[in-house]
Amino acid sequence: MQPFLSKAQKIGKCLLPLICLLMQTKSEAAIEWQPLSANIQFLKQPERLRFYDSNQVLIEGSECALLVDASGNFAAVEQLVTELKQRLKTPLCYLVATHFHDDHLLGMAVMQHYFPDAKLITHQQVANDFSLYQQALTDKLEGFEKSIELSYQRLATLPDAEQVQWREKLTRAKKRLFRWQNYQLTPPKMSISESKTLDLGGYTLTINPHQAHTNGDLTLLADKGKTLIGGDIIDWLPYPGHGELKQWQSLLKKYINNNSLSLFIPGHGDLVDKVKLKQSLTFLEAITEHAKNNPEASIEQLQKNFPSEALKPYQQEPLDIKSSHLFLQSGLLRAKNSQ
Repeated sequence: MQPFLSKAQKIGKCLLPLICLLMQTKSEAAIEWQPLSANIQFLKQPERLRFYDSNQVLIEGSECALLVDASGNFAAVEQLVTELKQRLKTPLCYLVATHFHDDHLLGMAVMQHYFPDAKLITHQQVANDFSLYQQALTDKLEGFEKSIELSYQRLATLPDAEQVQWREKLTRAKKRLFRWQNYQLTPPKMSISESKTLDLGGYTLTINPHQAHTNGDLTLLADKGKTLIGGDIIDWLPYPGHGELKQWQSLLKKYINNNSLSLFIPGHGDLVDKVKLKQSLTFLEAITEHAKNNPEASIEQLQKNFPSEALKPYQQEPLDIKSSHLFLQSGLLRAKNSQ
């Protein structure tokens, strides 16, 4: 398994990347802007895209702005660029990728193209392995190109009336791809191995490195320690496939017991509170304990006998049901291999 694959790829991909390419319209890419304070805006993805595209967070001081994460949906990121150019009151100085998964990092190539002066910030481990993620961008674009070529070949099998319609769509897709092929994922200008404070102009925040959801996570502490921008570390349904599970659990306990923290902004889905963080912790603890207590069991057996109470909160909505079973399988495999 390639290390940069995201949780979205575990949920399922389009049969052909071209289908994704064609379906990424502006309306589908629309995000919801939620002002959370005078300095912070939460850019929430539509519910149906909760596990496929990441949320973003815009933080703006009197001199600089900082954007947290960028979706792997390039059409959506291009739309975000347009909105940012209309909304920003200060220069966009910083781009922060909370971790290496493609739905948080690859879209930074789009942001870097349109905001070349913005400094990309990653965990030190992500910076060390950055050639992997640059290759992931290349692979993604090559996949789109091959799909377009294959679709042109299939045109001949369609009725004449449909050929006209699909040829127009393919032409638009090809133009879009040509534009995307100009984007490059440039190495970070700042890599974080210890806590670092940034001043955006009358407004400071702290970036902290962790090994939790992955081996190279960043979180941001803002609003004088009241707001945590936690990326996928604080998702209500956590994806543990690449997790440092014990350290992750310890970090969640720290957040839950921190009386100063009152606002939690996750990488996916709605804002969370400490009740939801406790559920995330319960899920992760159940995974590690179940794997530890049944060392000879197969992944299929572990999944079948997994404590139902730890999974029950995720069995209410179809998207949660599907995702939780896939996340559980990945987490059990991770826990079993980590013993």
